Amino acid sequence: MAGQREEKCVDCQPDPCHLSTSIAAPTSPPTVAKKEQGPKKEDVLDPTTFVPPIDLSAASAGIAKPLVIIEYCQRCKFGLRANWIQQELLSTFAPTITTDSAGIGSIMLIPKIDDESSGRFRIYLLPPSSSCPPHLEAEQGGTVYSGGLRLVWDRKTQGGFPEMKVLKQRVRDLINPHFGLGHSDRK
Repeated sequence: MAGQREEKCVDCQPDPCHLSTSIAAPTSPPTVAKKEQGPKKEDVLDPTTFVPPIDLSAASAGIAKPLVIIEYCQRCKFGLRANWIQQELLSTFAPTITTDSAGIGSIMLIPKIDDESSGRFRIYLLPPSSSCPPHLEAEQGGTVYSGGLRLVWDRKTQGGFPEMKVLKQRVRDLINPHFGLGHSDRK
């Protein structure tokens, strides 16, 4: 009986109310589609093929930086986890007036409901400057997208959700490597 069942999505079951992809949120920015003359297909296990959720070349003018973007599958009910991570990051990296701090300027939550993004939980960071130390490029795979957007975490390629300690260290290393995280720095 189990062999006769047809599964379309391994990560989450499609919502019967949202079977049409015409209701889905916009997937790829127009600038990415122009490069390949067609829709870009993502390989869920290859971060170099990921399409960032927003086009930063047009949108980044009025957005406070550093910007953290959390893109998640709404059908998998990842919204509470995204909100929790948002609150943890804002508590740790609270914006301050001093220049030696590691404050986050803004966080954007992007829920996805289309079939292509089923099971998705990605965290991106747009650092205050586009330069990144070479040791971090090698450590994080060097996945940099248009506009300097960097992939910090992907649930599918990294085998699950991030531990908060690891996530805070990665964000800190991109914003201000000399910023102390207190108990999150201890091994």
